[in-house]
Order: sequence, then C-alpha cells, then structure tokens
Amino acid sequence: MEYVLRDKWLDISIDSLFVETIQDFFDSYIPSKKMQHLLIQNKNILLDGNPVKREDPIVGLVLSINLYPETYVYEKNDLKIDVIYEDEILLAVNKPKDLLVHSDGGEEMTLTAMVESYYADRNWISAYPLHRLDKDTSGLVLFSKSPIFQPLLDQYIMHKQIRRNYYAFVKGIMEEGKILTISKPIGKDRHDPHKRVVTPSGQEAITKADCLGNNKKDNYSVLLCGIQTGRTHQIRVHLSSEGYPILNDRLYGVDSPLCKRMGLFAESIDMYHPIKEDNISIECELPKDLDKLYRDVLK
Repeated sequence: MEYVLRDKWLDISIDSLFVETIQDFFDSYIPSKKMQHLLIQNKNILLDGNPVKREDPIVGLVLSINLYPETYVYEKNDLKIDVIYEDEILLAVNKPKDLLVHSDGGEEMTLTAMVESYYADRNWISAYPLHRLDKDTSGLVLFSKSPIFQPLLDQYIMHKQIRRNYYAFVKGIMEEGKILTISKPIGKDRHDPHKRVVTPSGQEAITKADCLGNNKKDNYSVLLCGIQTGRTHQIRVHLSSEGYPILNDRLYGVDSPLCKRMGLFAESIDMYHPIKEDNISIECELPKDLDKLYRDVLK
C-alpha cells in the first residue's frame, strides 16, 4: 500500500489483489468488530471522500481513515522520554530502570504517564503500551498511537508476531555459542506473592538463550534471549533455574558490583509493520554500564 498522513487522516492507495472490499480491509487490518462499526457509523473511514459500506469495492481508490478519532486527558510533567522510534501508529521508548510501565494502583510515576505527557500537546494520540517490562528491567517498550490499529497490534503480541530480544548478563560461565532452550512451566510462588517459580502446575513457558561470550575473570556471561511465551519474570526465573542468575536481580539473582542495574535489557523488537507492509527492526543501545560488560566479553 502507498499511504500519506494528511492531518489526522491516513490516505491509502489500494492496489492489492488480496483486499478487494471494505470488509476485506477490515478483516486484514482492523479485527475489532466494534471498531469496524464505529468507523463506518462515525464516518471515520471514507472512500474517495465518501462514506462507505462493507461491500464497497476499493481497489484503485483512495481509502481514508481517521487514525486519531478520540481525545484524551493527559497531565503534563517535566520528565523526558527517550524516543527510539516513532511513526504514524507506533512509538518505541527506552524505559529507564526502576520505573513501572503502568500504574499498579499507587501514585508512583510510570512510563505511560511520561508518554502521555509527551503527547499532552497532541492529546488525540493514544499512549497505549502493547506490552510491559518488569520495574527493574530497562530497554524497549512499544506503544500504540492509534486506537484504530491497536486491536491488530494486540493480536500481533498475542500470536508472538512481535519478537522481543533481551540481553541478559548472568553470573557463571556458559560456553560461547551455546544455545539453551528452557521449557519449564512457571507459576506463582505460594510463599511470596511477588515471585514466580518453576512448577509442574504452572503455565507453559519457553525461553531461548544464546551465549554471546563470557568473562572468566569476573565470572559472568552475556546471553541473547528470546521468549516464545510471555510469563511474568520468565527470563529471570528460567535463567536462575538453570544456574545462571541475572546480575543484580533482587528476586532471583545475585548482587554484583559489575553494573548499576539489573542485568536484563530489552534490546530490540522485530515485527511486520501493517501499514509499511515490510518487516522492521527497532534497536536500542545498551546503557553504559551494561555496554562495558558486553564489550569486555567481545575482546
């Protein structure tokens, strides 16, 4: 598809053989039946400037969608976010350590509140986190900017079509090049509501860890991790269960003077972009303390 953003409207030139009617477009890009209905009812989807019906043919015409049909109430604050990537429907930011992605009911500052402040002067843009990171984990978090495409992006998350990659800095020496696939169910710890444990009664959890190198002098290894499931504390629990606890993980790891944070960093996101119709990769630079550990194993 060729497209251009005109004010709040996304104009798409439809030339696909696979999307022939409005309903075909809905089925491919807007899976929410409620959103489909609201788009038509509120005339937030137009065909060559005219209201549409589901059966209308669209090939060779310009389909216009109001990407930002709502307004939100956002509070302004002085905290700045580290924007790594932004386009018409996506925002990727680098979450600092010791920050919640969204509120747990308290009054603590959250990454979502910081993103809302970023859009305070453009309060028609949504600030919806598509996933979360643990409070102690830093790195990439992906937000949806438009409620129109949010249901599709939620489906991508659910079906593991948005791949998130993590660097884990762990105590112990793993052989460089070794690939570890950990398939152990994870459930709640009956003795500590804040923790998770490997347990036969838990939910399926699969983590893949590829060792990039190690530092025998300081007794640590650097792993590139991917998750096939999204359980709470999954990477942290799995690596600890294999004898490779994450540095400065207060729940499952070991204290370490080697870095100033927990040694788990969400480094990249790979996904298919529905509007660009291409695969994109978003990468985030390691913070200085973790970058030093990473470079030391590559020497």
